[in-house]
Amino acid sequence: MHPVRLLLTQHVPVNEYPEKMQEWYHSALKELENKVKHYTPLICEKKKPVPLKQYTPKIVKVLEFGRKQAGSKKEQERKQLIQRHKRELKGAIREIRKDNQFLARMQLSEIMERDSARKRKVKELLGSLATQEGEWKAMKRKKWKS
Repeated sequence: MHPVRLLLTQHVPVNEYPEKMQEWYHSALKELENKVKHYTPLICEKKKPVPLKQYTPKIVKVLEFGRKQAGSKKEQERKQLIQRHKRELKGAIREIRKDNQFLARMQLSEIMERDSARKRKVKELLGSLATQEGEWKAMKRKKWKS
């Protein structure tokens, strides 16, 4: 608070302020003088810098240009089995997708058929109600005329 105290004591024209403002000024100065404690400024702890990842390439010797390295027979059979397994897995996934699409199409067609049947029945009901209402009004007119 030392810079604030210097600012208040040397650079502020207090005599030109109203009395209430001067009272606040003097009380603030007294508070600053009563609480004279020196604190050390806060300093962040030093942290070690995070090291950058070093991407070192894996170097493989190429004996013959364009050919894969021949390993043991067990290793080759294992790779072939893995490739065959992946191929079959992809085919199975494709078949499951096709089955799901077929089922979805069938369910959608069933829903559409039910909806169309319900709409047809509602139309028939509304038509019969309209004819009944027309007959009822015709009967009423005959009663009123006679």
